[in-house]
Amino acid sequence: MKTKLMLLLMAMTLSVSLYAQKPLSYTLTKPGSMTIKFDPKKLQKIPPILLPCKLTNGKDRPYACEFSFDKLEFYGNDGSLLGTVKPVKGQPAITPLPFNKAKKSAPAGQGGQITYTVKAYFTRRNTPAFPVSKGYQVRTCKVTSCLPSDEISTVLSSVAMPAGINDQAILTFDLSWIYSKKDGLMIGPHEVYLENDVTTTKMSMSVQTPLRDRAEAWIDIQPSITGDPSN
Repeated sequence: MKTKLMLLLMAMTLSVSLYAQKPLSYTLTKPGSMTIKFDPKKLQKIPPILLPCKLTNGKDRPYACEFSFDKLEFYGNDGSLLGTVKPVKGQPAITPLPFNKAKKSAPAGQGGQITYTVKAYFTRRNTPAFPVSKGYQVRTCKVTSCLPSDEISTVLSSVAMPAGINDQAILTFDLSWIYSKKDGLMIGPHEVYLENDVTTTKMSMSVQTPLRDRAEAWIDIQPSITGDPSN
C-alpha cells in the first residue's frame, strides 16, 4: 500500500511540474483595433502597440506621431553646453544663453541678430504613415501655439531620418533671433517642429490648425540672453 501511495504521489508531482513548465500563450489587444495573438513556441516577439498621440484639442491624431522630441541642447562658440530643453506640459522654463557664447552677434550695444548652435534629439516611435517625398524638415515659428498664418521658417529640409523603431537621430543646426540690446527682447524661434513632408499635407489645412498637430514632433523653447555687455 505504501509503495502504491508513493508512486501515486510521484506521478502527481511530475504532472504538476510539467503543467507549470508549459509555455503560456498571450493575447494583446490594441485599443479600438484588432486583437493580436502569438505563439511562444515560435519565439515570436511581442509586437509594439501603437498608441496615437494627441492633437492640441485632446483628440487622437489621425496618424501616429513618428518621433518623440527628446531634447534640444544649446551650445556655445567654444563647444560648451549652455542649456537643455525637454518637452513639458505648459510653458517651459527660461533657458539663459550667455551673450559672449553666441556663435554670431551684433557688436555690443547694438541691436541685431544673435545666433546659437543647437542639437535636436529625436527617437523614432512609429513607422511613417506616408513615405516622405524629399525627406523630413525642421521648421520654426516665432510664437507658441503657431498657426499657418504666423511667420514660419524652414531650418532644414530633405532630411533623412532613421527607419528603425527606437533608433535615435541627432540634428545639428543654428537658430537666430533679432535681439534688442535695450530691453532684451528676442524675436525669433519659440517652437521647433519636425515634419514628414507628405504626412503634413494630409493633415487639416485649416488656418486654425496648429503646426503642433501637423508635426511628427515639436518642442517649445524660451531662450533669454544674459551677460549683455551693453547693459
